[in-house]
Amino acid sequence: MSVSSSRHGITSLPRSKNYKGPFGRLFRKLPPWRSPHGDDATAIAALRDFATNAMSETVGQDNLDNANLPAGYTYFGQFVDHDITFDPTSSLMRQSDPEKLENFRTPRLDLDCLYGEGPADEPFMYDKNRGGAFLLGTTEQDWTGEKDIAGSKEPDLLRNRQGRAIIGDMRNDENVIVSQFQLAMLRLHNRVMQKLATGDPDDDTTEFGFDGDRFQEAQRKVRWFYQYVVWNDFIKRLVSDAIWTRVLDKSDNHKFNGTVYDWNYQPFMPVEFSVAAYRFGHSLIRPGYQINVNNDAETGLGFGIELPIFHPNGPEDNAGNIRHDLRGFRSFPHRHTVQWDWFFDIDSGGPFPQPARRIDTKLSSAVFALDEGPAPKPNMLAFLNLLRSMRLELPKGSDVAQRMGLTPHAINDPHEDILWHYILKESQILPANNSGRMLGAVGGTIVAEVFGGLLDGDPMSFVRNMPNWKPDDDADLMSLLDNPAPVNGGDWEVGDLLRASGAPIDANDVANTIANGRN
Repeated sequence: MSVSSSRHGITSLPRSKNYKGPFGRLFRKLPPWRSPHGDDATAIAALRDFATNAMSETVGQDNLDNANLPAGYTYFGQFVDHDITFDPTSSLMRQSDPEKLENFRTPRLDLDCLYGEGPADEPFMYDKNRGGAFLLGTTEQDWTGEKDIAGSKEPDLLRNRQGRAIIGDMRNDENVIVSQFQLAMLRLHNRVMQKLATGDPDDDTTEFGFDGDRFQEAQRKVRWFYQYVVWNDFIKRLVSDAIWTRVLDKSDNHKFNGTVYDWNYQPFMPVEFSVAAYRFGHSLIRPGYQINVNNDAETGLGFGIELPIFHPNGPEDNAGNIRHDLRGFRSFPHRHTVQWDWFFDIDSGGPFPQPARRIDTKLSSAVFALDEGPAPKPNMLAFLNLLRSMRLELPKGSDVAQRMGLTPHAINDPHEDILWHYILKESQILPANNSGRMLGAVGGTIVAEVFGGLLDGDPMSFVRNMPNWKPDDDADLMSLLDNPAPVNGGDWEVGDLLRASGAPIDANDVANTIANGRN
C-alpha cells in the first residue's frame, strides 16, 4: 500500500497493489483529477457551484430529444446497472480505495437483482404452490397514498404492509418505470416456468412442485434473452459501429477484444465505468413522462400529461399535500400501469415512443433536488456525481483520451476534465447527426468494453457457451410471442423482451390489465 500524500490540502487515495478485487481501475497509472482549489471545503463548494451553474437545464427548456434512443432505455439502463453493481459501503464524505470496496452484485449479467439468492435462501419471494415461480402483488392505493383500492387486480410487485417491494434489489423500486420493468421481468420468468411445467405459458393457476433443474433451465433462458438484447440492442445503440464490432468480434465466435478493460482471474467492476462512463444515463432523464392514456380525473393522467420521476420541488408542498410524480418505495399507484409502447419502439404507430433526453452536460429539472445520507438535504444529482468522482480519485478525461490514443477535446474549466463531465461533453460535441445521440470514443470504449468483457468473462453467458445463439433458436421463448419474430423486423430488442413477458404494450393492454389483472 502506498503512503498517502497531500496536494492542494486534499488527502490522496491510497493506491492498492492488488487490482483483482470486485472494484478496480482501468487506468491505474494515470494521476487523479485534482481540484484547482486549495482546501477540501472550497473544492466541494466549487463542485456545487459548477453543477448549479454549468450542468442545470433551465426549467421548460430541458426537453432536448434523443432521436436514437426511446425513453425506456434510460430505465432499462438503470435496471442493468442494478444487476451488475451495488456498493452500499462507500461514502461521499471520505476518500475510498476502490480495491477495498465490495460489490454486492456479481459482475455478471445474471439477473441476481431478480433472483436474489434463489428459492432455497429467499423463499419469501417465491410461490410455494408453483415451485420456482415468483409471487406477485396487486395495487392497493391511489397515487396520493391515502385511498385504499378494494378488490384491485392490477399487477404490482410483492410488497410488505408499508409498501416496500419484496424483491432481489430494493433499488428497482426507486421509481414507477423501473419497478414496472422489474415486474415485467418477474412475469417473463413466470411464463417460462409455466411453459416448462405445464406446457402453457399463460397457465398461472396449475400448481407444480419445485424442480431444481427446471428452475435453472428457466433462469438460463431468461438470462440469455436478456443478455442478448443488452448487447445487440442497448449497447449497439450507444456506441459507434466500429467500437461495437471490435469489442465482441462475431466473425471469431464473439471473441472479446479489449483495449482498456482486462483482468487476470475474473472480471471486476471498474470505477471509471460505474462512477463516470455509465452515468451518462443521468443525462437521458426527461423532465417528465407520459405513462399511459388512461384519461380520468381521479388519476391525473391522460394523453399529453407528463409526470416527473421526482418532483423538482420535493414530494410534498408546504401544506403537506403529496405532489404527483413517479417516485417509488411506496405502494404502486392505482391505474398507473406503464404502457410500454410509450417507452420502446414496439410498432404501435402514432406518436410512440417518447424519446429519451439527449446525452450532454446538462441534467433536467426532474433531478435537480435529491436527498443524500441519514440527515438529508437537497443536493443536485450532478453535484453528487462530481463529488463521487473526486472522492474516488478518477483520472482526468483528457488523460484517458490520450491514453486511448485520442486527441482530447477543449477544456474551458478545470471541472470539465472530471471524467464523467468529459464523457458527457464528448457526446455533445459529436458531429451534428450524432450530437447527443450516442457516446463518443472515450465513453463508448469504456461502456462497450466493460459489457463485452462481462459477457466474455461469465462462464454461464450465451457468449461463452453458444456465441451465435439468438432468441429465436429457443422454441420455448418463441412460444411466448404472438408473432415469433423481432417486432421491428431487425434484431431482437428490449421491446421483444417485454412482449414475451406479457407486459401491457398498448392502451388496450393497459385497460385490460387495470380491470382484470391481465392483458
